[in-house]
Amino acid sequence: MPTTFMRRRFVQDDPERGSVTIWMITTALTMVLLVGLAVDLGGQVLAKQHAQVVALEAARAGGQQLQGAPAVLGQAAVVDPAGAVVAASTYIAGTPEVTGAASVVGTRVVVDTTTTYQTRFLSIIGIQELTVTGHAEVETVRAVEGVIR
Repeated sequence: MPTTFMRRRFVQDDPERGSVTIWMITTALTMVLLVGLAVDLGGQVLAKQHAQVVALEAARAGGQQLQGAPAVLGQAAVVDPAGAVVAASTYIAGTPEVTGAASVVGTRVVVDTTTTYQTRFLSIIGIQELTVTGHAEVETVRAVEGVIR
């Protein structure tokens, strides 16, 4: 008798049979996707911060390149355009995963950098890398006793 009951129970269509399994698989897959998205977007933010820091430091290095005579005489702090571009480009070149360009616009040293983040989880859906950029501008000024002159 118990075998007939069990056989009949499994043979009959039960609309709720296996519904917990489908729910668990869906929930687990959703959780993995959310964790993966958090990991990759967090990595993108970290890469963006790195590109920004490299741009800031390269601009700072470029902004320290002054024309000698006016600076030594205390007359003015005038950026040496060629020296500034070389110094900023050298700094960027010292960071192999970051590329960028430097220029002098008026009294400002402008640096733009680019790097990529290699995705860990988004590569499953075909997104292999995320490109991020950094931007910085430095203006060199002459200050005497805290007053810009």
